[in-house]
Amino acid sequence: MNHKLPDIDIEMKSTDDRITFYRKYFADMRLNRLYFHIFLLKYFTGENNKKEIISLLQSNIEFLDKVSIWTNQLKEKGNFEEFKKICNEEIVAINSIIEIYENRMGNDNNL
Repeated sequence: MNHKLPDIDIEMKSTDDRITFYRKYFADMRLNRLYFHIFLLKYFTGENNKKEIISLLQSNIEFLDKVSIWTNQLKEKGNFEEFKKICNEEIVAINSIIEIYENRMGNDNNL
């Protein structure tokens, strides 16, 4: 299982390079959430223990601290607005996915 969160490197040369990086970064985050879901399912079946779950959650908390530093660096370098724009695009896409899931779950009681 891959618990490693993506490296953050803001020294990209062009706007297109940074946008591509941000999108890959978000894709990595989605993949890690799926890995986490599997990890929890394995906890439910007894394959993982509570200490492992707590350790994984702690690593995510530490990652959030790094993200705070990183977003401050983006603000200092003047790249935050483009990052924020990509974040908002990601929010719209995820909301669409959530809506599809909710509709399917509401229409099919067998899920």
